[in-house]
Amino acid sequence: MKRFRLFLIFLLWIYLFTVGLADAVVKISTVTKRTISLEVRDSTLGEIINQFYDKYRIEIKGLEDREHEKITFPYTVDTPEDLLKSLLRYIGVKNYAFEFTDATLKRLVVVPEATNDVSSSSPASKGSGQENEFVSVAQVQSIIEASQAESAGLQKDDIILEYDGVPITSAQQLVSEVEKKAQISQIEMVIVRQKITTSLILNGGFIGVRIVTKNIPRAEFNAFQ
Repeated sequence: MKRFRLFLIFLLWIYLFTVGLADAVVKISTVTKRTISLEVRDSTLGEIINQFYDKYRIEIKGLEDREHEKITFPYTVDTPEDLLKSLLRYIGVKNYAFEFTDATLKRLVVVPEATNDVSSSSPASKGSGQENEFVSVAQVQSIIEASQAESAGLQKDDIILEYDGVPITSAQQLVSEVEKKAQISQIEMVIVRQKITTSLILNGGFIGVRIVTKNIPRAEFNAFQ
């Protein structure tokens, strides 16, 4: 009798374990020729990250400390980029950047939130006189809808430090560099968001940002380098 009870308990445990596995779902599927869906039910962010890589070869970096979080999230959109943007909004991520190769999304980098004011703690800003010096930079004022900038995740107030290896110090200089290199298939652009430096891979030519020239303290600029 005791063995029979143990056997029943064992069967119940297997059943509950199997049901638990059946309830956990991560599925990316094509709904129509122009729409795709992501169905997540009681699954971890790590499993979702693996699914994006298996399906589209898209790497997702910056969420390593959250990979064990479980979520439920059904969504249908037009592109993998839109799917990722919706997922990031759902989990509360605001700062991120996309990297493209030949117009194909290859990498998503989640940029950490700034936790302190690096310009005020930088050794260069204390006693060096640099707090009274300023340098000019190109800063994003707005993003043009449906542009390359929107797809790449550029945001208002991003500072553009470099374009194809050329340091950018003004809005006009960025416009000039973009025009000169419009025929290049891939461009690396370095931006700063909340004092965090990130590199993006874009197509040459029209970016899709409205920019202005802004003066910032040299000590703050040096902290980006």
